Amino acid sequence: MLAENCFVVDTSIISLLVGDMRLPLLKRMLLVMRIARFLALSLTIALVGSVAAQQPERRVKLPENFDNTGASFVFSRDVFGELLSGDRPAVLSQKATAPAMVASGGGMSGGPAGGAPAAGGAAASGGNDWSFISAETIQDEVKKLNLEISPIAMNIREFKGGGYAVCRRNFTELAMLFEIINESSQDVRWKESSLGARDAFWKTADVCKVGTDQSFAAVKQRSTDLDDMVRGSSPSFNEGDADATWEVIADRPPLMQRLDDAFEKKVKKWVASESEFRANKAEILHEAEIIAAIGYAMKQEGFDYYDDDDYVGFCDQMHNAALDMVKAVKNDDPALAREAGGAMAAACSDCHGNYR
Repeated sequence: MLAENCFVVDTSIISLLVGDMRLPLLKRMLLVMRIARFLALSLTIALVGSVAAQQPERRVKLPENFDNTGASFVFSRDVFGELLSGDRPAVLSQKATAPAMVASGGGMSGGPAGGAPAAGGAAASGGNDWSFISAETIQDEVKKLNLEISPIAMNIREFKGGGYAVCRRNFTELAMLFEIINESSQDVRWKESSLGARDAFWKTADVCKVGTDQSFAAVKQRSTDLDDMVRGSSPSFNEGDADATWEVIADRPPLMQRLDDAFEKKVKKWVASESEFRANKAEILHEAEIIAAIGYAMKQEGFDYYDDDDYVGFCDQMHNAALDMVKAVKNDDPALAREAGGAMAAACSDCHGNYR
């Protein structure tokens, strides 16, 4: 019916074209063929559309054992409000704070059993003996880290292009150094603000796992604070957490990167020959004390494997080799320096072979 209503042809037009003898016969035949093709195409389209419109909608048949009672669970509007019991879990990416063993003077525990000082000096208020690293080395290292961070904190393109990893390593080391300042019995600069600065620096290191606008803003602020401290000003920090543990303050991977930089890129080549040793004695002393500090810190409670005797043994091996290196510099003994360098290399190799 649709085709009949849509395509009623005025036969008078065709008759006129066919019967008009003034037109050449060939031209009249071509016109008739064109009209016929048009009518055939139009009729085909109309028939297809009519059949499609009359075709019923086909739907997949549900399984015989389908149970739609669970649909409301799958498509719940508010999973936490409607379906789960209890409090919503905390964000898993946040660092957990383990119970701390805090000494009376603040700072963290984790030294020798019973809080006894290690051989070579009196223990500081935190229960650890940091007398092997001098105030001069700590202060010089803080200044060096400031110089490395400053240009990155002024260039967001450099920060996002990989500088954020440098900032993570350096702010992690700064957090370690300021905890050492807090615990040390020595007179080191910035002692009064050490806890607040320590917490500010580890938090900045934590956000530098990625290079974003937010982490760049944090680095820029802390870089300004650090530069002010180095220049003698006293930035305002929030009150530091006296109950903080190494688990929160310092991640091991950035400290391992600093160890690699100190030994593989510096000390290793400086002790390879007597001439290199004597030309770089001041630098060797500085790096050896930093290595000793990292080796000592990484066996404290809160770090991974701190309760593993083998792991603690490797930390002690690294720490003691670094102290031998310090002794070699002070005694002008290049042979002892080479021997200590070999012990450091062995500690690194053995530890990496067992812990990844």
